[in-house]
Amino acid sequence: MPIRVFSAALALGLGLTLAATGASAAPAESRVSALTPASAATNVAVIAPMTVPSGGGGILDAETLAEYTAPLGLLTRQLDAVAGKPIAIAIDPMIVASIRVLGTSAPESARSWLERLSLVSNDVVPLPYGNADVTLASQGGLASTLEPISFDFALDAANFADPDATSDDPAPTASANPMDTGVDEVPEYPTTEQILGWDYAIDGFLRPRTDTVISSDLAAFTESGYSSIVLSSTNVSRKTGAGAVTSIDGVTALVSDASASAAMDVALGSTLDRDVAAADIALTQTVLAAGAAQTAATASVLISIDHSLEVSSARLDAALNTLSASPSITMVSLTELARDTPTAATIVDKPQPESRLGDATRLLAAAQQERSFFSIAEDPESLVAERRLALLDVLGTMPSDDPADWLTEVNRFLVDSRDLRSAVSVVEASNFLLVADNGFLPVSVSNDLNQAVTVYVTVDPRTGLLAVGDSRVELRIEANSQAKADVPVQSLSNGVVDVEISLTGGNGLSVGTTKVSEINVQAGWETPVVLSFAVIVALVFAAGLIRSIVRRRKPQDD
Repeated sequence: MPIRVFSAALALGLGLTLAATGASAAPAESRVSALTPASAATNVAVIAPMTVPSGGGGILDAETLAEYTAPLGLLTRQLDAVAGKPIAIAIDPMIVASIRVLGTSAPESARSWLERLSLVSNDVVPLPYGNADVTLASQGGLASTLEPISFDFALDAANFADPDATSDDPAPTASANPMDTGVDEVPEYPTTEQILGWDYAIDGFLRPRTDTVISSDLAAFTESGYSSIVLSSTNVSRKTGAGAVTSIDGVTALVSDASASAAMDVALGSTLDRDVAAADIALTQTVLAAGAAQTAATASVLISIDHSLEVSSARLDAALNTLSASPSITMVSLTELARDTPTAATIVDKPQPESRLGDATRLLAAAQQERSFFSIAEDPESLVAERRLALLDVLGTMPSDDPADWLTEVNRFLVDSRDLRSAVSVVEASNFLLVADNGFLPVSVSNDLNQAVTVYVTVDPRTGLLAVGDSRVELRIEANSQAKADVPVQSLSNGVVDVEISLTGGNGLSVGTTKVSEINVQAGWETPVVLSFAVIVALVFAAGLIRSIVRRRKPQDD
């Protein structure tokens, strides 16, 4: 063991010296082989993210997908870089879902890209939907992680085959990728499970953001069905000499080595050939040092490539070739590494920054208020589901040097939330004149949502001049329209009375803001008006009768 540690340390020192002096490190294979003892066996697995920028509302449209899956598009470049290599692909499920919800209207390039992804030999594991920062929810007070609810709101039946016209064969399960039909085939109308389904290499897999997990988060993870998580070595306390596979309170934790992961990021981010070679050498020696610190006959090192780093095929090939050149390093799949016997470990709490957590709490509160408001809608779950994806999209905003990027997305969501919760309201009305003892007060309500809503109109006089016959008048308003409720009222005395007009949902919660209208009450006016009208009618009738009699008498007088 001492010889192994010494050899790795010597190799690391030499590699760093080469990087510092700028000396050429090629050929990498001979240098690494010469510095590495054959007995230092280390299995290395790598996870690379496959993501797209946030800001699409939690689902990508056809135009964006066509751009990303074009020959030189972002997703095409990412898949080109990792396909067929000893790297696990951690994919954002939003990408898969966005293609599937479009059915036959999805760009051909996107459907081809998805089919190609389904055929790669790589292990494929999921990121949180929208690449969301999952512990913002759990540390914000939720008992589970936030997940997509439904995609029904985004589906158009015209883009899918008629389910009644399919064969009698049993429907494939979600794990068999039932949505991954050929480019020219028409997929069946999917369920939410089928839209999200994939034959993932590890069940219950979760990769939170680096150094964002605290002990209490584990309960939220398990509540949501996650049983295997990836944590940075700086977020975990392990026994001396422990490997990459650990167990924390019954949850399997795959521990990515922080130093090796950082070295990989440097190697992938290097641009000059000299820097690339030196960084690759330093990466190899860092991995060997991590392996040498372990007591198992075969060490295990997990490398996680940073979420925000776009992987270059050339840089990745160079790094992998340098690692593979060492006879002491064996590149293995993530599933192979995960089969190691776990050792006990504990969480080293790495809470979210207070400012970021405070913003997330505002987002969660707004989402909860939306859910209550949407209860007035004909199909509230579709509205809640759409906004859930938008929330996950915001939580997927990558931290950057400019915090304004995060704040911009947070404020955009909050403004949209406020506008949605103001979409149903009492229409401003002019003052109303009530001349009858009993009548109806007309109240107009507008609905700017894309589906019908049902509300209850309440009129509350501020004085005793007016009595209201029905305190809750039900009113249905179609999508993007207005409707009028007639509220029965009774005038008790003459005068001007202010009335408060408010809306509530079926659950009794307030909808919109209360409006105040002025009513001019002239109690009892209808009686003299009717009598006056009757007198006028009688006089007119009498005048006509007299005139007829006079006309009939005129010939007799002649």
